[in-house]
Amino acid sequence: MYLAWNEIRRNKLKFGLIIGILVMVSYLLFFLSGLANGLINMNREGIDKWHADAIILNKDANKTVAQSVIDKKEVDGNFKKEAYLTQTGVIVSNGKEKENALLFGVASKSFLMPKLISGHAFKENNQVVADKTLKEKGFKLGDKLTLSQSDESLTIVGFSESAKYNASPVLFSNAQTMEKINPMFNEDKTNAVVIKDENWKEQDLSNNLGAVAISDFVESLPGYQAQNTTLNFMIVFLFIISAAVIGIFLYVITLQKTSLFGVLKAQGFTNGYLARVVLAQTFIIALIGTVIGLVLTLITGAFIPAAVPVAFNALTLILFGIGLILVSIVGSLFSILTVRKVDPLKAIG
Repeated sequence: MYLAWNEIRRNKLKFGLIIGILVMVSYLLFFLSGLANGLINMNREGIDKWHADAIILNKDANKTVAQSVIDKKEVDGNFKKEAYLTQTGVIVSNGKEKENALLFGVASKSFLMPKLISGHAFKENNQVVADKTLKEKGFKLGDKLTLSQSDESLTIVGFSESAKYNASPVLFSNAQTMEKINPMFNEDKTNAVVIKDENWKEQDLSNNLGAVAISDFVESLPGYQAQNTTLNFMIVFLFIISAAVIGIFLYVITLQKTSLFGVLKAQGFTNGYLARVVLAQTFIIALIGTVIGLVLTLITGAFIPAAVPVAFNALTLILFGIGLILVSIVGSLFSILTVRKVDPLKAIG
């Protein structure tokens, strides 16, 4: 370790370039992990707050709430906890701001309602609770909301914690309000029934209904899998690029030091010792580059606008940091093989 660190200190520019590249790669890797996590949260955070086991939909709805219509009486009372959910897309405006949102028809005391952070729950028709995403976009308590597709107006009476669904902000109201905006809904019809029952698979349902585990339901959200797959591929490629870059740089440096390794071997240094020196150098520069990249990522996260969907997870950052160091060490194996092949007599001349 001493020999490895001493050489890094004596060749600051050479090793500084490698560290600089690692800083950029690790910074991009950490930021992409935060972006992937943020986009996942945007799609599913409202669903996760249900803490539900399954959702019942029409079998022909392709696991999509908006395309499902079922009779309440076909499900009513079959499970431990049930909550009716109706959904419609709306474009709301308070006169200053205009936003695409989803309007959910739920019972005010059901487990589908997220926690309130201000105001109160809806008590009358045409009252809504908005998730705080809309508050961050300029909507306020008491705002009268006009709808592009209906003559009805809504009043914001409360704000809840963030509960986005499929990347859209959500408004919560009662079933009667939903019926006014979309006459398709009535007291007998609903889009879906969300259930809390660990034995939900044992219950029999009508032939036209299907129960879907919440995890499968989330995976079926439009664009969810494609988005996550794309970002995960980018993260994997960054790991590969990191290993390749480190491997190439260290290989070139090793070739430049062929005569030095020959002298060291002639003096009695073993292949194992020299291999440990190369691994130690790789570990040091990978550790420095990764730590600097992590610090820059956290600084960026502190100043990034709320509109950017980035959410950093401490465990993910640590695991990715360790992974980056490990793939860097893997990339140095080519240099170790080169060191083992050095012939002291030929290297010295």
